[in-house]
Amino acid sequence: MADPMLDIKSVARKALDWPARILFPPVCAGCRRHVSQPGVLCGACWPKLRLLERPWCPVMGTPFTHHMGEGFLSAEAIADPPPFERARAAVAYSGVARQMVQGLKYQDRTDLAPWMARWMLRAGAELIAEADVVVPVPLHWRRFWPISA
Repeated sequence: MADPMLDIKSVARKALDWPARILFPPVCAGCRRHVSQPGVLCGACWPKLRLLERPWCPVMGTPFTHHMGEGFLSAEAIADPPPFERARAAVAYSGVARQMVQGLKYQDRTDLAPWMARWMLRAGAELIAEADVVVPVPLHWRRFWPISA
């Protein structure tokens, strides 16, 4: 039998949420158009987002158009080996993804962080499972100061 208190709490939560939804309607994480629920991309922005998928270079994470065989490295990884063992990117840094990254970094759009964190966790799951530590790369201190004209 269902707990009636859970139903009451659910109804109360929805009743308390509607004023906030009216005052602060949910907007697209990419373009800020109104959407049906918080934390989603609109129909115009979603197709513009390019999530990076396998197959990719095991070192650089550069996506390949098709599977090149186990251990196949990108030309960049061979020609100029990086100082790290492996890297991954969640999305191609263009269009909506670029706007979102710049919004988080330079416009204090912290509402985008949960989205991006889920994408990064998905892209780097195998790296995180084997990692000793995950280190954020902070914004350079000079970026905090507005550029004067």
